[in-house]
Amino acid sequence: MPSRRNPSRAADLAGAPPKLATLADLAIPTDVDTGHRHARQRASKKPMGINLKAVAEACVDEGLDPAVEIAKALKATIPMCRNGQQVFDDKGLPVMVPLLDVDTRMRTLNEFLQYTQPKLKSVEVKMSGSLDLTSEQLDNRLNMLLAKATTK
Repeated sequence: MPSRRNPSRAADLAGAPPKLATLADLAIPTDVDTGHRHARQRASKKPMGINLKAVAEACVDEGLDPAVEIAKALKATIPMCRNGQQVFDDKGLPVMVPLLDVDTRMRTLNEFLQYTQPKLKSVEVKMSGSLDLTSEQLDNRLNMLLAKATTK
């Protein structure tokens, strides 16, 4: 079936039955390179033989958005079972637990975090002069700042 985005894709099939492989298709080519080409392809950053645009189009054609599907998997829950029996709460409703374990959920969310939140840059502070505070005054100021930080 041709792609909705690219109607010319697979136009040569257009209802025709699939062709069977012949012996010529299965024959090993005699003009095999010594491996240099393979090594060059492996060294490149592009995946070998995978057209990512075609993969993305195929996902869209099937109604699959990877970000949405990952979010659904992160939110998916299943009924809790203990000793082979389903567990119910006080109201008689089944207790639901996340489908994915905590480690997998945290690693996935951590990966998503880099695309949703900006990374913080380090801040350089240059000070000139000297502070004329005693160690007791510094301790009091530090305690005040810590108290203010914990109340927020």
